[in-house]
Amino acid sequence: MNRLGRRSFLAALSAAASASALGRTPTSGVLRLRLPLYFAGLDPHSLDDPLSALFAPAIADPLFAFDANGKPYPALASALPERSAGGARIALRPELTSARGKALTAADVIFSWKRAQALGGAAVLGAFRAPNVDAKDRLVCFVPDANPEALARALASPLTALVPRGFSPLAPDGTGAFKATFAGATLSLTRNESAARGAAFLERIELSRASDLADALRAFETGQVDVGWLGNGLYRPKAGAVALDGPVFGWMVLRTGLDAKSWGAPGIAGQLSAALPAAALARFGVRALAGAADGVRWGGGPTSLLVSADAPHAVEMARALEPLLSSNGNEVRATPMPRASWLEARRSRRYGLLLDFVRAANGDANQSVQALLAAVDPALARRPPKNSTSVLDTTRALPLGIVGEVRITGAHSPEFEGLDLWQLGNVWLDADKR
Repeated sequence: MNRLGRRSFLAALSAAASASALGRTPTSGVLRLRLPLYFAGLDPHSLDDPLSALFAPAIADPLFAFDANGKPYPALASALPERSAGGARIALRPELTSARGKALTAADVIFSWKRAQALGGAAVLGAFRAPNVDAKDRLVCFVPDANPEALARALASPLTALVPRGFSPLAPDGTGAFKATFAGATLSLTRNESAARGAAFLERIELSRASDLADALRAFETGQVDVGWLGNGLYRPKAGAVALDGPVFGWMVLRTGLDAKSWGAPGIAGQLSAALPAAALARFGVRALAGAADGVRWGGGPTSLLVSADAPHAVEMARALEPLLSSNGNEVRATPMPRASWLEARRSRRYGLLLDFVRAANGDANQSVQALLAAVDPALARRPPKNSTSVLDTTRALPLGIVGEVRITGAHSPEFEGLDLWQLGNVWLDADKR
């Protein structure tokens, strides 16, 4: 199994040659998935979309990446940031093009920076000043007052991925291993032959929206898809299936709003989340964090738990949380609502309780803390509270609690190699197992 990231096109070719020598066919095959998630765009800079957290890194790359020792190295940049008079200098690799054929320059770096900083990238870019393009070199930009090492770490986050000017989540584009195409409630990822770090081994990944968790499991059991999302079949395990145990890609979080009154004080959401039994969360692919404080049940009177109606996984989870949060006279009712209304309620904080998702960082503790802060208020990511050394410590000062980590889990057909790592450009089909 290939366990290396796509550092370069030559590395990908080498891995493909090795796989072929072992009897595998790494440059073919279609991987099919049905997921109970929101399907209305793919955005590398989104902090609150599970679909983007899972698949945007397959279509767009950041300027830098982390090696096995957690040190940044250049990916789309030609070198690590260099110290310059008054800041840091970043040079883009020459002749980069997106999957849709757009040539990329430092102007696209500026566009991506500003877009990311206005969205999920605020989690890591909040401390930096806006960059500017070198008037003498269209591939170079400068970031005023930036520390080169800190800048490289921030720009290694997938939340800061490079996208072309005019980027749209409905027609996503980037330099990644795949090209993305939406068609209603389906998403097709096809091999990007001009990928900056090597094209994908698979020919295509086909994704469709499941109406609920049962629909996703039934599709795997009946052979319509190759991955059982959160399990191995609905009624019976699928013979020969391989367990899928992938990385954490985000957190399900519970927010308390203005309608919660005194129960909306910082730290209360964390106490409510800590009271939720781990066994009840497991079927949703959610694992409670170790070290949580003693929990409490909701005591703020009857209230609604708002959830986006077009996110089936979150809707089912909200319904499962009803009896776990409620107490006598303080009933909690899951309330699915149109996404636009849900987003407005979240923005205004006009709710009692709200269930949400926050995308995880690169395994970097500081970036994880900053992501949670940015989910509450991007300004907080620029000025982290004192003693914010872990995500749990951080939530004690926020109107947001971590219900648990969301993991990639379930089962998959045995012929697909490398799924556990969830480096989708490196997944291949083993012809001998078909």
